Amino acid sequence: MTTRQRHVLRHSLVPIALASALALTACGGDAENGDVQSPSGVSATYGQAGGSAGEPAPDPQGNTFQDEGVSGYVDAGSDSESTFALDVDNGSYRVAQAMVAQGQRPPADSVRAEEWVNAFDYGDPAPTEAALAVRAESGVRAYDAPDSPMTQQVVRVAVTAREVPREARPSVNLTLVVDRSGSMAMGNRLGLVKDSLALLTESLRPDDTISVVGFDDQVELVLPPTRADERATVMASVDRLTPRGSTDVEGGLSLGYEQARRAYRPGGVNVVVLCSDGVANVGMTGPDSIAARIAEEGRNGIHLVTVGYGMGNYNDHLMEQLADQGDGFYRYVDTYDEARRLYVDELTSLLAPVADDARTQVVFDPEKVATYRLVGYENRAMDDESFGDLSADAGELGAGHHASALYELRLREGVEPGEQVGLAKVLWKTPGTDAAGFASAPIRAASPQEPMSDSLALATAVADLAAVVKGYGGYVEPSTDQLPSLYDVRNRAIALQERDVPGAAELVDLASRLEYLQ
Repeated sequence: MTTRQRHVLRHSLVPIALASALALTACGGDAENGDVQSPSGVSATYGQAGGSAGEPAPDPQGNTFQDEGVSGYVDAGSDSESTFALDVDNGSYRVAQAMVAQGQRPPADSVRAEEWVNAFDYGDPAPTEAALAVRAESGVRAYDAPDSPMTQQVVRVAVTAREVPREARPSVNLTLVVDRSGSMAMGNRLGLVKDSLALLTESLRPDDTISVVGFDDQVELVLPPTRADERATVMASVDRLTPRGSTDVEGGLSLGYEQARRAYRPGGVNVVVLCSDGVANVGMTGPDSIAARIAEEGRNGIHLVTVGYGMGNYNDHLMEQLADQGDGFYRYVDTYDEARRLYVDELTSLLAPVADDARTQVVFDPEKVATYRLVGYENRAMDDESFGDLSADAGELGAGHHASALYELRLREGVEPGEQVGLAKVLWKTPGTDAAGFASAPIRAASPQEPMSDSLALATAVADLAAVVKGYGGYVEPSTDQLPSLYDVRNRAIALQERDVPGAAELVDLASRLEYLQ
């Protein structure tokens, strides 16, 4: 079964996948009820507790992850086109950071390589006229096939979205759906949610509106649509949230969408933000209705952003799948600094819609490319024939979003450096219309005498670190003898850090911690 065939099967079974995730979390209980005080001080770090002893759980900490598999090499002569929906999630990488900080090695099932790669900024310029731009850069892996290095190449296809200044973005209708169940008392998760929302209110404009829905096994409208400049009213409603009871995600989202629709702003940004640990154990036992509702509201202009909190009895799979269905994106927050990065530096600009149903197709020249492999995007693959069908669901990009995809290539003998070996294309819809946008960029063979660019070297090191954690599965061709090791990745990251490459220090830290945990 090909990757695309597996993808078609997955999407036909999304409700079943969600049901499985919910069935797993339904086995666990919530923490004891109790009030949690919001911490003060900008340097606050929030510890995470593990799952309760004796409770059945998918991994020792009670977290739920879904193994998406590992893509293998494709014969370009049989299939020269690679098509996937763009993905700007980075939750998998942030979850790994949180687990490593707690002294835990992330399980292989938690790794989605594209989310690791997309957690880093590679300095790609944003377009100034079109909504999206695409570029491609190539290089040669130093450790691959030393007898014929020209044949072993890596390509980064980068898509960037146009930036929108804060003062120029559309007005925001924001509905916060906050999990206040007992499990949110663990590690003071709800306290971090409250501090996150305090940061968010500071970054909104006065004419933006906020609604707040709280849910445990009961669902409550905590705050009807209210102007953001009424900050005291907003924060007073948030402070009333205390952890208790079980978790009815379905009920919370249903009421959240009702409020978002009630305050809907034509031409504005309409979004539901789910803040939860994903431990759903009440309602949504048959998720067909809520999955359909999420998808329908996404098509009708209300997007879903999921923000995960807590580690230990955490459902990564559910949070990622809900965002996928809701035409939004998935983030994970475990520290105040990470909350500031999301809610102050990123969220309000990223919410400005730029491109709907964005998808990428890379076409390789089978006379020059023998085999290729797309790193990650296993659950975002699309049929090649659907690339030009704008009714096919794909990915959504907000202002300033960026996404990268890495390909590993084996070129045929005789290909010279600089020759075009493929074409990267991106297609999208203008939000609120059926107008299509298109951009493309050539993919050229790299020279083994030319070092990789810093951006490509960083992206490749990040992807290799994800591969080390996940394991290589069946993706390696039999003729490939050498594979990146944790030691190798760390040393490459150190070399980038010594050149002051942004993001390299963070990668060195993660690789060093993982090496210690071996």
